[in-house]
Amino acid sequence: HESIAVVFFQDRGLKRCQQMFADLNRHAIRPSKSIGILYDHRDERSEIARLVVMKSPLFREVVEMERSTLSKGSRKLFTLSAIYSATRALLHGTEEATLEAQADLAREFWEEISKQFHDWTLVRERKLTAREVRTDFIHSHGVVLQALGRAGSSLLERFPKSWKKKLVPLSKMDWSRNNPFWEGRALIGGRVSKSGQNVTLTTNAVKKQ
Repeated sequence: HESIAVVFFQDRGLKRCQQMFADLNRHAIRPSKSIGILYDHRDERSEIARLVVMKSPLFREVVEMERSTLSKGSRKLFTLSAIYSATRALLHGTEEATLEAQADLAREFWEEISKQFHDWTLVRERKLTAREVRTDFIHSHGVVLQALGRAGSSLLERFPKSWKKKLVPLSKMDWSRNNPFWEGRALIGGRVSKSGQNVTLTTNAVKKQ
């Protein structure tokens, strides 16, 4: 006794179906940001984020591709949405370069960053759990990744040939969640906060170091 509207779409392949999923759901019941990025083949920044994750040994096994939040027991260290936001900040001002060149630059930057965070390597080698790192430290959280991306953008602009050396002091910072230095910057009341103000304050701390 009732009628509903039905729309049929012709199946033209997986890529087209994924794009339709991203388009429809971003304007209706919004999916997680990560799955929207994963399925969006029109946005170049999404493509770059996917390329960085797929081609980098750093990210390949430790990035949650579909959810934008990590459960306590998750074996993943990062989310695709966090990588997207951080890489977008990093590549600000490089839009004239080709997509492949931007992806290669981003991958090179994040792999160099990983050398300053030994815990990331231990998680990839399964010598340390992702949960332990996320619980005890802040350097794998979105607010810090975005701060690293912003600081990295400035480094690439000011020191195009020597930016790698400038990253070394990051390994000497105390990234412990218990470090009171981060309260009011990356943390609010002991909880990680990724508001715009917190990203800016964390960026300033990274740049100073």
